[in-house]
Amino acid sequence: MVGDLNVAAVIFDFDGTLVATDIDFAQMRRRILQHLREWQLYEPGVEDGRYVLEIIAWASQRLADQPRQLHRYRQQTARILREIELPCCQQAAPFPGVAEAFRQLRQAQIKIGIITRNSREGVNAVLCRHPLPYDALLTRNDLAEVKPHPCHLQQALELLRIAPSRALLVGDHATDIQCGQAAGVRTCGVLTSKTTREEFHRLGADMAFADVPSLVTFILEHR
Repeated sequence: MVGDLNVAAVIFDFDGTLVATDIDFAQMRRRILQHLREWQLYEPGVEDGRYVLEIIAWASQRLADQPRQLHRYRQQTARILREIELPCCQQAAPFPGVAEAFRQLRQAQIKIGIITRNSREGVNAVLCRHPLPYDALLTRNDLAEVKPHPCHLQQALELLRIAPSRALLVGDHATDIQCGQAAGVRTCGVLTSKTTREEFHRLGADMAFADVPSLVTFILEHR
């Protein structure tokens, strides 16, 4: 647990951290791997140690010298992701207390960032119905490398004009912790998805809380 946080910005993951989107990532993975087979791009083991977006990127590299094919492949994979993500996002809402926690951060003049592997369309499908205040939002459509690559967080910090030492990254998944550590930012896990407190501890997260409201209460009490 961190004593004096000295936090000037909190950067949040979106799905599973702020919002219960309940996207079927297992189905997404199956469909993308089938898509690779249809394109004759699949190789045994390609999925080992790779998330869905990284599998798509791996296959894209194999088509790098065929621009027309690459464009068509990317269009088709984007459509698969959209078919799975968007209906969930159109039904999703923030977890209880998240909107009030964001208002408290805003009142305390703490900057708010959101970084997500989701699409901007998916995020907007939630936020148009359930607005949340933020100072920076970076989806997978906004940059070449997404978390766990540190570039995702580093670009958010640039937009926020905040040094890594004054920021905290919050998420529900290993990729969030890995991203924060790679960028030199303190990390916090929230237990709103499948990752347990013990797993966050093994990952090296600086802290873990039941949910975002609990974390924000702690931040405001330890400034």
